[in-house]
Amino acid sequence: MVFKRRDKLHWAETLRSYILPRAGWKRTLIYLGHRIRRIPDSPTRIARGIAFGVFTSFSPFFGFHIILAMILAKILRGNLIAAVAGTAIGNPFTFPLIISAALKIGTFLLGRDPAQHDFNRVMHAFREVFHSIWDAFKSLFGFGHAQLTGFGDFFFEVMLPYMIGGALLGLAFALAAFYLTKPLIVAYQNLRRKKLAKKAKKKPVEG
Repeated sequence: MVFKRRDKLHWAETLRSYILPRAGWKRTLIYLGHRIRRIPDSPTRIARGIAFGVFTSFSPFFGFHIILAMILAKILRGNLIAAVAGTAIGNPFTFPLIISAALKIGTFLLGRDPAQHDFNRVMHAFREVFHSIWDAFKSLFGFGHAQLTGFGDFFFEVMLPYMIGGALLGLAFALAAFYLTKPLIVAYQNLRRKKLAKKAKKKPVEG
């Protein structure tokens, strides 16, 4: 490959680039916006893909948002590239707000006290569960002992309200994203076609 990197990035540098892009989040989002507008697909499919990306970003399945968005886009006829771009709404700056709002709504609908779930406690619960999973994985190779405890409590106390609240919030934001982006994409594609038509008229005819 002509443009392949000579030196492969260290895994930590690769992870950092996903969390804090080298160009910065502002420039990255602008770039994604340009890519979305230039996608050669119908406005409905593009807007639908963006909506799926937004929806999955409100789920508690961290690390799988892009995969889930692409699956939804594939099944429900959305644009895959737009679906990936739509997941950008979930990032280190918005996740604290998303998690807090989803948990408050979910716990309220389940008839519990929304105040029992603050962001720090939830993050601690996620770390404890991931630590237990990692210990269980290491135990398969003879390192330590598997202690898969507290998963039932974690599901009912954190995951269940998160999924309920996140689904409702995700649906609301996904619908908003669809109806806001579709007319913008239509307008951009019409403008782009007019510009291309003008260029084609101005192009001299070779005799």
